[in-house]
Amino acid sequence: MIISNVEHFEQERHLWPSAVQRGIDYILNRKLGEAAVGRYELEGENGELMFALVQELITRPSQEQKPESHQTYTDIQFLISGEEKICSYKLHAGAKVEQNHLDTRDIVFYESDPSQDETEVLLQPGMFAIFFPSDIHRPNCWIREEMPIKKIVIKIHKDLLK
Repeated sequence: MIISNVEHFEQERHLWPSAVQRGIDYILNRKLGEAAVGRYELEGENGELMFALVQELITRPSQEQKPESHQTYTDIQFLISGEEKICSYKLHAGAKVEQNHLDTRDIVFYESDPSQDETEVLLQPGMFAIFFPSDIHRPNCWIREEMPIKKIVIKIHKDLLK
């Protein structure tokens, strides 16, 4: 997991894989924060190597959000407006799968695991968190109360991170 914000992007970009750099560049240069809700193809045929999901959501209590992970794609979760908490912990052998949609949607949902100490990431506009396939994460959680948020999720195919 990586946490940062646009204020530090230029200073830190050399530390990150080039696909992550391009993902943040797409958000900033294509003004995806102003884009309508939907999917935007960025790289590869039909966007299979990298795509963006512009989302408008309502945050919920963390206990109502399912922990999830992905096998094929790494997420850049970039907050445009509102505030959001994302809880995270490392994928481990004891994680209990509740729903497996890897074949159709590249997502696995897990049972909540009270034995895991979750790291809480608090995002404000302009901040982003990067979650790799080894990171179980629980996005769209409220910090203080339910609120509308707008965010961009860049999905980066594992082949771009080799």
